[in-house]
This record gives sequence, structure tokens and C-alpha cells, in this order.
Amino acid sequence: MATEKQIAANRENAKRSTGPKTAAGRSRSSRNAVRHGLSCPLDFAMSEKADAIARLLAGVGANDEQLTSTMEVAHAQVELLRIRRVRAELMAAIDVACCDPHKLRRLVALDRYERYAHTKRRRAARKTSTLAQGG
Repeated sequence: MATEKQIAANRENAKRSTGPKTAAGRSRSSRNAVRHGLSCPLDFAMSEKADAIARLLAGVGANDEQLTSTMEVAHAQVELLRIRRVRAELMAAIDVACCDPHKLRRLVALDRYERYAHTKRRRAARKTSTLAQGG
């Protein structure tokens, strides 16, 4: 159990840790997740492309469940391609002679998006495989 002193300290810390207070600070922090667009869903054109790939992969006789899981695989693959394109653009922009730590941190941050996309693709592929085997 937490003591009264610990509870009071936690409340004081929470008051100081609530994020930006000014309109400018809130505006700046609201753009953190969309710096490179990877946290946004696929745009319509890319989504249509992924759906077309999924229909080809699923085949003519696929049921709705098989088509849905195949679409998940295709969307994750398109997401991986999008991440790799952003990584290539960042790599081209980095000057190795005078490494900017900010650009290097952005490059490292892409790993989280890529791991998440790999996980989505692996889970969807496993589900598709199970459905194809009749399970």
C-alpha cells in the first residue's frame, strides 16, 4: 500500500507532467505522430492497390473470411513498403560526414513502425494459412 506521503508526491508529479500548456506547445506536440505520415492509415490509392493484391492472392473461390485475412496481409506488406521508402529517403538525406543526431533518431524511430508492420503481416499470414487449411 502506498503511504499518504507517496500519494501526495505522485499527485504533485502528475500536476507537472500533463503535457504542454500553451496553444503553441499543444499544436507542436499534436504533430509529433504525423511527422512522416507512418502513423496515419494508408491513403485511398494505396489501400485500393492492397485490396487488388489481396483479391489476386485469395483466388476466385475465397470466402469472406479468407479474403479479409488476405487483405490484412496485403495491407501490412504495403505498409512495409511505405516504411522502407521513408527510410530510403531519410538515408539519402543524411550526410555521413556531419551526422545530425536528430535525423539519426528519426531513422531509428522507423524501426518501431517496421516491427509493428512485420507483426501485423505475420499474424495475418498465420491466420490466412489456418483458414486455407480448413481450420
